[in-house]
Amino acid sequence: MLGGKAQAQQKVNALNKPGYDERPVHYGFYLAVPLTKYNVHHSQEYVDRLRAGSEEAINSKKSLGFYTGLVLNVRLADYLDARFVPGVGFYGRTLEFTKVPTTEETEDVMLETISNTMIELPVLLKYKSKRRSNYRPYMVAGIKPGIDLGKGNNGAKVDNYLEVEKFDLALEYGIGIDIFYPYFKFAPELRFSHGLLNQHKLLSNSTYSRSIDKLTHHNVSLILFFE
Repeated sequence: MLGGKAQAQQKVNALNKPGYDERPVHYGFYLAVPLTKYNVHHSQEYVDRLRAGSEEAINSKKSLGFYTGLVLNVRLADYLDARFVPGVGFYGRTLEFTKVPTTEETEDVMLETISNTMIELPVLLKYKSKRRSNYRPYMVAGIKPGIDLGKGNNGAKVDNYLEVEKFDLALEYGIGIDIFYPYFKFAPELRFSHGLLNQHKLLSNSTYSRSIDKLTHHNVSLILFFE
């Protein structure tokens, strides 16, 4: 009997941060690296040029970004939390233009990068499984409004100029695992983000801009939480 109690006590002592899930609110921070790109929808003008025999092409290139921020986690139920994770993100999404006819002298292949410095305000629901020792998998889903504080353009000359909207909204979802240590909780998370709003700002004097009807972003992010 005494041996059984000793084993049970040892198991309790081995559980890191045993009262963590009962906290109504906790805080933290995160670091994230997204693989990001634009989803491109071509314009009717672009399609008409292709039908007329043009060999041009417009494609999106993947690139890495970075974002970081803070965590406010509110316990709603035993296995459900609400999370507000505001942060700042730095992105440089690139479009490749091949043989696009312009009035300026350009190379056959042009890479145009639109840089964004975003204030992002994700609001998420986190559904957690039952904790097993010091590990617990979870799922998250929600929305992410964002405001661009930068120029939001590629800085090119008039005929190649591209510009995007200042406000964005994305649908986000992902999976992760909480890992409990004696003094903090660490959680690697894989999250997907799909832009819901057209970011392209049509400029009638830019051939590059007129070739695009719609731009939406797509991110796949590895996020490291420390709470």
